[in-house]
Parts: sequence; C-alpha cells; structure tokens
Amino acid sequence: MTIVILFTIVFLGSLTFSVQAQLYQSNYGQYQEQGIPFRENNVLGNRPILREYDFIIIGAGAGGCVVANRLSEQPNWSVLLLEAGQDETLYTDIPGAAELLQETNYNWGYTSEPVKNGCLGYKNKRCPWPKGKGMGGSSVINALLYTRGLKEDYDTIAALGNSGWAYKDILPYFLKSENNSIPEYQDSLFHSQKGNLHVERVRYRSPLVDMFIEAGVELGLQKNIDYTVNQEYLGISRSQITTINGRRVSASKAFIHPAKDRQNLHVAIFSQVTKILIDPKTKKTLGVEFIKKGKIRTVYSKKEVILSAGPINSPQLLMLSGVGPKDHLKHHGIPVIQDLPVGQNLLEHYGLIGLEFIVNQTGPVLTRKSVSDPHLFDEWYKYGRGPLTVPEGREGVAYIKSPAGKQHELVLTPITNKPNVFYINTFLLQPDNRGSVTLKSNNSLQPPIMSFNYYDNSTDLEENIFAVKYSLKFVENTQAFQGFAAKLNPVPYPKCSHLPFKSDNYWACVLVHMTGTSNHHCGTCRMGDVVNEKLQVLGIYGLRVVDSSIFPHIPSTHMYAPTIMVGEKGADMIRSYWSK
Repeated sequence: MTIVILFTIVFLGSLTFSVQAQLYQSNYGQYQEQGIPFRENNVLGNRPILREYDFIIIGAGAGGCVVANRLSEQPNWSVLLLEAGQDETLYTDIPGAAELLQETNYNWGYTSEPVKNGCLGYKNKRCPWPKGKGMGGSSVINALLYTRGLKEDYDTIAALGNSGWAYKDILPYFLKSENNSIPEYQDSLFHSQKGNLHVERVRYRSPLVDMFIEAGVELGLQKNIDYTVNQEYLGISRSQITTINGRRVSASKAFIHPAKDRQNLHVAIFSQVTKILIDPKTKKTLGVEFIKKGKIRTVYSKKEVILSAGPINSPQLLMLSGVGPKDHLKHHGIPVIQDLPVGQNLLEHYGLIGLEFIVNQTGPVLTRKSVSDPHLFDEWYKYGRGPLTVPEGREGVAYIKSPAGKQHELVLTPITNKPNVFYINTFLLQPDNRGSVTLKSNNSLQPPIMSFNYYDNSTDLEENIFAVKYSLKFVENTQAFQGFAAKLNPVPYPKCSHLPFKSDNYWACVLVHMTGTSNHHCGTCRMGDVVNEKLQVLGIYGLRVVDSSIFPHIPSTHMYAPTIMVGEKGADMIRSYWSK
C-alpha cells in the first residue's frame, strides 16, 4: 500500500526534485521491505570524476548511451558520460505515465517561438516541445514506438554524398541494437534477438484497436504489417514498442545498466555542460566545461569529445563554443573558431494530435489518479499487463499515402484522460517546412530560440487536411466501429466554429490552432554541412556529433530507433578510427 500512496503523492504533486528526494528518503526502507528495486541517483555509483579521459560524451540520450556502452567495451579506454539531469526511478518505468512525466523535471520544458500559421491555440502561441532531461534523454518520456522509416530515407542520405549511410549499410546497426521478442518475427531476416534494446507488442489490447485494424482493412490497408520492414506499403498494425514485460526500456536501461560494473566508464548526473573547449589556433578539441553542484569544472579529453545532447542542445553547445554561423556568433560576442551552418535545417513531423471520437463503451481512463490506482499499478508492476503498459495510450499504427505521394502516420489512442473517448493522431512524415535553433544570448544556461515555420507553405497544410479527413473515414466509412456507435465529437473547436463544420477550411483552422508536434526534431547539425559522413565536425579535430541532429533530411519514422542506430554506427566508426 505504501507504493500506492507514494505514487498518488508524486503524481498529484509537481514532481520537483525536492519532493522526489523527500519521498525516496522517507520510503527507502519500505521499498526494500516490499522487494521493490530502489535505484539511487547515480546508476554507476559515486565514482570521482577524473581530470582526463580518452572520451567524453555529452548527453545520456539515445546516441550518448549507446556510444558510452560500445566505447567502454574496450577496457583500456576511459569514458566519461555527462548528463544534465537525474537518474531514472521506479515511476519512469511506467509507459502509461509518459505524458505525466513531461510535466516533471525529466523534461527541459522547451517551447517553440510564436509563428503566424501554427500553435495559435496554445499559451502565448507557443507549442510545447518536450525534450528528455535525465539518464536516457527523451527515451524516458517518449511514446516508445519502435519504427525505422523507409529504405529511401537512408538511400537518399548516401546519394547526397554520405557514403556508408544507405539502407544496406545501416540495417546491420538496427539489427545490432534490437532484441525483438514478437513471436512472428523470430525468424525474420529484418529482426534480431541479440541486441540491448528490447522490442515487444504493446501488452494491453483494447477492443478499439481490433476495430481500428478491421476498419483499416475495409479502407484497403494491409492488415498486421511489420511496419519496421514494410512501411512503404499501406498498412495497419498494433504498436511495436520498446518495453520489456510492460516496463519502459530507455536508452539508459538498455545500454548503461549492462555496463555498470565497468571500471573504465564513469557517469556524472546533474552535470550540465556549458562549453566545449577548442584551441582556436589548432582547432583541436581539448575537453569540456560543465557545472556540477553549482561549481564550474573542467575535464580534458585525450582522444575525442562526442556531442550527443540532441537536436536542440547539440547546436546550442556548438555555437556557445565558437562553432556556428559567424555573423550570429559575433552578434552574441562569441569568438568564431569555425564558420558552419549550425542550428539550421531543423526538421519535424507535425499534424493533429487529438481528433476526438465518442463511443458508447467506457474503457480505461489514464489520469494522475488512475496511475496510482492500486489495481492498475499491481497489474503493471506484478504482471506487466494492463493499460499502464501502453505509452501515451498509443495502441495502433497505420501508414497511408496522400495523392501527392507523401506518407502519413495515423496513431490510435484509445486510452485517454476522458471516459467514452478515443483519439486518432495524424503526423505528416515528409513535411516541406523547416526551422532553426539559434542563441538567445551567450549565457549557456539560457534556453536557445527554437523556431519552426509551421504551415508557411500550403503543401503541408493540404497534406494534413488530407490525413484528418482520411482519419474520419475509419469511423464514418466503415462497419468496424458501428458496434461502438463511434462518431466524431460534434462540438466544434471554438476558435473555428464560424466555419462550416468538417469543411476543408474548418480543418485548416483547427490544424493551425491545435498544431500537433511529434517532437521528432532533427537536422540541426546536418551531415554534409556541419559534420561529415564519419560524424566529425568539419574543420575541428577530435569532435563528433552522434545524435538525431546529424540527419540531412527527416526519416519517415519516430526518431528513437534511428538515433540508437546512429549511436551504434557512430561508435563503430570511432572504434575503427582509434583502433588503427
């Protein structure tokens, strides 16, 4: 019962660090009595930070955790992993708590700049951009969907002059990381059971997901596709997610926990890097400055610094360190070491999160209160079952193409915070619009300026109107949902009620007000412009970027698995270089 009380307090509160610390200290003995594993803040213990390491990795997200694991396999290499946030805890293991965790200090709390054609219905016209802060990075707060994208996504990268990035080259790295337990994929050449990242079917199955799949078949979609392989086809399936027995598998769990006994791997949490130290004359990377316990500290690298802080913080750190657009750096009084288009080409999937349908049957409702419900918690904790195993309630996925040939993802969310309601979320996977990350000042503790030009061209808007109207067909043009008396919520969105309901103009209005960002940002340290195909920063010695910011265009996929792949490939290239 103690654990239920603890969860109720935690999720009803603001979940600040101080609240968490008090709860953990007061309940430590009770955790042990119940046999519940209690993880202290530093998963690798309190090892002192040395003055010098062979490799320093900035950021314990998907890319950084993989690189830390693979480089520390070499026992004579010393590796330091620096992370600005905290370690995971028991409640970060709950997939169903993903949206709630975005309201905590596991999220950097970023918001986009106001623009004229998007996010108009949000506070101050700023869309929230959740980015993970803590061991595992965004894999601690994301929806955990395991997708890889299209073959052409990667063949196009290679065609731009980046050798070694074609689909045939990167598929082995997807397989290297994957540990897939889905029974029908055990003999597939496109899946592996040997990697660190566990993949399984979502372990809860609502009646609505079966209706969703049957409706998709009525609309001509291929049933139960393996969308990690056949995403180029029109198809529909239950979700594949990165959990094990219903528990979240973050990048830290997959790649750092197995390495916890390696004496050559040091992990420092609550360690926010403020600058990469680069000799302005030789352009050799020397080390990093970071803040820990209120003090500025310096640590040096003998071989390389690997920047894996993500598509927002990686470009920010490069610019603060003198690598970026020279005019922009000079404007902020930062000495220019290397003039590169850092922070440009910000890419994102977007559409409409929350096309709301009403049904006549009440399913599970996921709120702060239900997360602490004794029955639901026990079902998750003891048996790895129930609605808490579903990240953000996302049970089913469909892939469609527009008449213009662009691909969209439709995600069924039958587990919501309202009774008798389900959602279909739409994401344009090949948008035309772009954005940027720029500095607000030369203060390393101030968030950067994040801008995205939502709907600055008509094509993205037309594409997302198509996806919304297609989603309506699932309910209005099929027999599958009739048993649930499903229908679109008839109450118009207030800011668009002056327009004919369900008309193209109405949906255009809804889309620019309730802009749905997927938080699949990438492209800000673009391969070919900022880094080469070996992920080395152009013109700088001993510095690489290994995270989703290196993609020259956005893959048609959720970014977790591709970023793990980048980590695997990046680590291989680093090992190969220094082994020679």
